[in-house]
Amino acid sequence: MIAGKVLGQGVARTASGAAIPFTMVEPERSIPNLGEIGRESRRWHGTALRFREMANKGQLPNDVAKRAEFADEVLAVVGEHLRLGVHGFVVAQGHDGRILGVTTYGSPRPREGSLNLVAIDPEQLAGTPGDQQLRGIGTSMVAAASQIMLARGDEAVYLHPFDQEAALFWSHRGFGYCGAGGLLCVRGRAAVEALKGRCELSPDCGDTGDCVTCGRLEDTARVRVPALRATM
Repeated sequence: MIAGKVLGQGVARTASGAAIPFTMVEPERSIPNLGEIGRESRRWHGTALRFREMANKGQLPNDVAKRAEFADEVLAVVGEHLRLGVHGFVVAQGHDGRILGVTTYGSPRPREGSLNLVAIDPEQLAGTPGDQQLRGIGTSMVAAASQIMLARGDEAVYLHPFDQEAALFWSHRGFGYCGAGGLLCVRGRAAVEALKGRCELSPDCGDTGDCVTCGRLEDTARVRVPALRATM
């Protein structure tokens, strides 16, 4: 298990209805943590290779393989940053020790934050084989990073989406276009505060009904599902 400062708790739900609890952690630099990230990095890499082979055979959409390869690279970057003692990332970890997602963040200018890399466990990505895809991990990590940015006085958060699907995803969570090259952002402390909120996904998740609640530990028992949406 990754050790470090706990930033929040969450419960996600798979397409099959299974509830998956997870914890968001700001890892400390340690030999055990490096070992854990190295182990998970090998798993992510193996999945990315398998998905690429499937895509080459026409058994999997190419964009899924590309996002898996991107995730593989991001986790490797996080491992190297941790080894060098570079700070500024969040890890979402399942209670079984699996790393479900990672994000890196920084501060390019005074009072501004940036989400540099956001990646999900390739096995959990939408469009992957099986029914174990999780919804809400990326949103939860962004909320945790935004909370850190608020605490240090940032009043804007920027990100570059990986592709058009990612741009649509983030637009549903409050980000708008604000620069060349597809740059997205939220500006103003109230808007950044809304990002961190309690991570309740907006109704765009009606495509599968898989939603997540994260934040305070006592909030995580209530997982949003379609049957409950009308009463919330």
